[in-house]
Amino acid sequence: MAKEKKGSGIQQAAGLIRYFDEESEDAIQISKGSIYFACISFSVVIYLAHHGVWSWMWATLGL
Repeated sequence: MAKEKKGSGIQQAAGLIRYFDEESEDAIQISKGSIYFACISFSVVIYLAHHGVWSWMWATLGL
């Protein structure tokens, strides 16, 4: 049987955790609230388009 290396997986993961844990000050900062707002707005637009509300509005307005 082959010998198992103990601890090598943890050391490899630790380097990745340190690398991804740092934040760049030059990066774009987006708040949770703006992400929620964008997702909900996009969902409402898709829902209304799927149920024909947009086409009904355009027909009613005569555009």
